[in-house]
Amino acid sequence: MYDQSFNYITISRMLRKNDFYVRKWLKNSPLKESELKAAVSRASAGFSGYNFLSTTCIRRKNVYRIADFCDELVLRKIDRNLKKAFPLPNDSRDSIIANLKSLLSESIQYKIYRLDIKGFYESFDIHMILERLDSIKNLSPATKQFLRDILGNFAATGGSGLPRGLSISATLSGIMMERFDKKVAQLPEVFYYRRYVDDIIIITSGEEGTKQFIRELNELLPKDLHFNKKKEYLCAAPDSKPFKSNAQNVGNPILLRFEYLGYRFTVYEPTAKNIRRDVYLDIADSKVNKIKTRLTKAFIDYSANKNFDLLEMRVRLLTSNYTVLDINKGSFRLAGIYHNYHRIDAHESEALKEIDKYLQKAVISGYGKVFQRV
Repeated sequence: MYDQSFNYITISRMLRKNDFYVRKWLKNSPLKESELKAAVSRASAGFSGYNFLSTTCIRRKNVYRIADFCDELVLRKIDRNLKKAFPLPNDSRDSIIANLKSLLSESIQYKIYRLDIKGFYESFDIHMILERLDSIKNLSPATKQFLRDILGNFAATGGSGLPRGLSISATLSGIMMERFDKKVAQLPEVFYYRRYVDDIIIITSGEEGTKQFIRELNELLPKDLHFNKKKEYLCAAPDSKPFKSNAQNVGNPILLRFEYLGYRFTVYEPTAKNIRRDVYLDIADSKVNKIKTRLTKAFIDYSANKNFDLLEMRVRLLTSNYTVLDINKGSFRLAGIYHNYHRIDAHESEALKEIDKYLQKAVISGYGKVFQRV
């Protein structure tokens, strides 16, 4: 049976292998013991009136982190208790993309809704969160009290909703969205629904009224959460059975195109020889623009510091593949542009060709502004 108590043994189990790599001083037994005892003391004292967060601003949003390692160990234990008491589905980005590609290839009528929740972490109502926590019977009273104090301190210092950047915030937001996820998935017109943090994709039968459907979704959202209208996207596909090409409609024309989770989906009408739609994946335009921006900054920085090794490393990270040592698992993890977007066809990818061309411009640009000479 899982132990939710906060003591020396349970908190020591929150240590990870990479902790000893990042914080080399943990290899010193007395220092490690001291840190664990400090974590136990913090758990005993609680978090009432104790502010342990530091903040930085990234893309005009406050991102929080835990300053002291002993506090982080206690937060890890709180998060583990939450996940054990309230298990949540954990669909990977890759599995969502694979399922979407398969579903979109069906030659039937459907509508696609791509939605984004505005100010996701910052918009949750703290009182609603605490009420939801109280309803979790399997969660220990100590864990509930810690969360009450942490969220109360955060609100008292001017924070709104959940502190962005903390693992407990990701878990709590999942718990708060659980009822919404279930209700939307059970709507009669919905035959596919997935949410990846605040990015939502819904495929429906296409029979529903669009405005009424989105209004219904808004009503199902937790209190104070709203969809970002600027990021709403809707596209529809008619029934393509049977599809017949003619003089005005030769080959398999593009039926729809949209972006989701870093991929660009392009769906083509089936040919007369194929009853299924062709679905091609490529890197989303927004991601291509990010890579271009980072390449530009890398070359501008090189023109100032003349550090070629640093430039080469940055270009490799942005445009090729590499391995990263996963200390916790004791093995290497594949990373890079291919492994982030391995479902695209490299030979047909317009995005890869565009990135290659952009990189070539950067390399041959010999004077003036970066990429001035093509």
